[in-house]
Amino acid sequence: MTASDPEREQQVAPAAVSGVELSERLSAVLAQQSGSDVNVTQVCPLPGHAGMGFSFLADDGRAERKLVVRTIPANVPATGPADVVRQARIMQSLAGSRVPVPEILAFGDGSSVFGRPYFISEFVEGTALPAARANQTAVHARLARSGIEVMAQLHKVDCADMADAWGAPQALTNEFARLHKLFDRPTIDAGRSGRMTLLRERLLSAAPADFNSGCVHGDMHFGNMIFGPDGVRAVIDWEIAFCGSTLLDLGMLTFYADPEAGLPEHRYRAERWIISPGEMIDTYRAAWQTHLPAASIAWHRAFGGYRFAVITLFNEMLHRRGKKPDPMWTDVSRSVPTMVERSLEVLSELIG
Repeated sequence: MTASDPEREQQVAPAAVSGVELSERLSAVLAQQSGSDVNVTQVCPLPGHAGMGFSFLADDGRAERKLVVRTIPANVPATGPADVVRQARIMQSLAGSRVPVPEILAFGDGSSVFGRPYFISEFVEGTALPAARANQTAVHARLARSGIEVMAQLHKVDCADMADAWGAPQALTNEFARLHKLFDRPTIDAGRSGRMTLLRERLLSAAPADFNSGCVHGDMHFGNMIFGPDGVRAVIDWEIAFCGSTLLDLGMLTFYADPEAGLPEHRYRAERWIISPGEMIDTYRAAWQTHLPAASIAWHRAFGGYRFAVITLFNEMLHRRGKKPDPMWTDVSRSVPTMVERSLEVLSELIG
């Protein structure tokens, strides 16, 4: 369970698509790129994607490769999290950096031979980290630390010269405005929100005036990383990446990993992140190698709690109204007041 962006979930709904049609479109794109016929087989949906993601085999007569295509339904506008071409450009911009990403082989808009926006990338083989504590070992803890180190490397990338892919730097007030838009509506169950308004006011009053602006993944947790035996092989799912305060990524993940940020019956959810918030912060500091104010880290941790609390209530509303059924959010929303109180506690260490 993570705070996948609710706007992404609304914009990019799954849609039925013919495997034969996809194979033909993919063959046409790859043939146009390579100048020779390409046979596409074994088109399979990828798990966990709100949009349309498929793996497939491509054989040009010389070699066979396993690839991935991401696209969107024909009736969905290619904007925001549904802008798959932007995602491709973001991953391309990181090629050659210390942030491993899948190689982008092709991408295009709706005027392309594919007929709708898409990108094709390599399929990165690897494994996920186990969510249950009983299955976790010291090796998995080492891999988790490598994920934090990759996060720090991403945050060192200067996005100032990559506006075509990442967009202009965003102020923290933009994130507040986006979340307030989700929360401030009559269909939200305010009875589950606890002292959310107080938390928002205190976060606004204590917001850091000076922060490192750089590449932000937006949902950078271990579930969006593909691991090999020596570390991270690829970071995936760049739908909500942007240029902004880089500690937003660290703040969100350390909040997920905080066992005190939920009811006792929900605290097991923190186990899936393997290492503690403190170890995450220590690992990040060591990889960052320059001074990081403790107050700024604390603020971003508290903001991570505010963000997840808002998104939880928004998803509970979507479930309750039958727009996006998922009973998990009804259960998790019971922890929202605890999330808020934990965030206020973390913030009190900063502002007293």
